[in-house]
Amino acid sequence: MWPGQEAESFILAVGYHGAAYSGSQIQPDMPTVQGEIKAIIEELNWSENAKIRLSSRTDAGVSARMNLIDLELEPSLMKNLDESRIIRAIGDRLSSQLCVWGVSRRKSSLPIRLASSRTYLYRLDMIHGWKNDSNQDILEEICSIFSGKHDFSAFSRPDPERSPVRTVDECALWRREDGGIVGFTVTAESFLWNQVRRMASAINAVNNSNSSIGEIVDALGNPGRARDLGRAPADALLLWNIHHRDIPSTWVAPLPELPFHAPPINSDPRAIARWRATALSEIHTLLESDWTSRFT
Repeated sequence: MWPGQEAESFILAVGYHGAAYSGSQIQPDMPTVQGEIKAIIEELNWSENAKIRLSSRTDAGVSARMNLIDLELEPSLMKNLDESRIIRAIGDRLSSQLCVWGVSRRKSSLPIRLASSRTYLYRLDMIHGWKNDSNQDILEEICSIFSGKHDFSAFSRPDPERSPVRTVDECALWRREDGGIVGFTVTAESFLWNQVRRMASAINAVNNSNSSIGEIVDALGNPGRARDLGRAPADALLLWNIHHRDIPSTWVAPLPELPFHAPPINSDPRAIARWRATALSEIHTLLESDWTSRFT
């Protein structure tokens, strides 16, 4: 329970392409972000008494511009290593799907998981069947409904060990340069398992006239009633920012402004499949551009 004992550690800012990993948290015999960092720490012979703590858990397929790893090493290493040696030693051994683009030493008792907020982006236009001629007034109304304190039981995977009540600080549409809808952004201190993907699925259902705003309101107001509003694809979800007291403010980035391509008007499945490959490439480029700028 925080506050705990103060300790010295390094915070690593890490980004990754989610398709390469079975999630961020260590899993036996599965490629994960935390697992790859752990393997490198062992290769460097830094693993004795090492503690590798993850800030945010992301599902398989979910990408991140910025996640945080708290790395606490034995005292002699903490004394002799600095930020530049950490980023070089680990960075030179990473796969191409993972990037450590920032390192900061801290002395703190605040757990890395206790961030003040997290921001996710979701590309709604990548959901199968998304309608380009969206009623933006309706979508904005849905975002305003999701904002605030709610029981998100209907928008998450059940977890008896966690309260389903969460406060969404901000939920807003994410637009292309031409004003069309790319998706939405959502910020909260913490999220439930699959919460953003289930919110995205509900928004898509209303947009396609397969559901209504009233059903979303009812799902939030009557969380004990069984229902399944679906779960949108993981590869359209991106962890963008984490605000934590102990990180440099320069690590936080504004929302992207790249010229994302709109889905084709033609509903031919081959055209949609090719466009979706383009959309994934845009996410890849968006991440790589941000990480490259951190080094240059």
